[in-house]
Amino acid sequence: MASNGVMVKAVIVLSGVLVLGASAGWAQPATPVAKLDLNQLTGAWYEIAHLPVKSEKHCVADGRLLYALGDKPGRFQMVSSCRMKDGYIDVRNNNGRVADKSGDGKMKVATLWPLSRKYWVLALGPENGWALVGTPNHKSMWILSRTEMKPETLNEVKAKASSEGYDLGKLIVVPGWHGTPLTPEIPVKSSND
Repeated sequence: MASNGVMVKAVIVLSGVLVLGASAGWAQPATPVAKLDLNQLTGAWYEIAHLPVKSEKHCVADGRLLYALGDKPGRFQMVSSCRMKDGYIDVRNNNGRVADKSGDGKMKVATLWPLSRKYWVLALGPENGWALVGTPNHKSMWILSRTEMKPETLNEVKAKASSEGYDLGKLIVVPGWHGTPLTPEIPVKSSND
């Protein structure tokens, strides 16, 4: 009888863990694109929307990314920038690499040596006109575009993000995503200094 009681308690505890795991996003794993050539990412991107991220908490508008191929195969350089409340432009430089040899959309970006974060390219639009990028733990997600994004395209990408298990309840649409170039008069403050 005692072993049955222990078994029942174990089943109850396991059920509770599974329910908590499902509510924390464990139930829906994100899926990277099956095949990614880093050339598809090179060039300028505008940040259309993102889930709240600690590193972008100070950003209020004009999120931009620039990807360039690195000096070794499977490596890339990424420069991100945004306009802060004080009017300055924050600029961050990072190095990245493909996460494994499978050729899928899994990438790692160095944040502070030797630390890195996983970023997965979840979807690419026609002619690589937009990209959906997220972390596999569903905590971070970005919608990027090469140009201004039409509302119907944004809704399509948001539907894809939702189908990948991302909670869009806190989605932030980035002001200034129309692609207006930065003017030289705007002061730049680098967070790498």
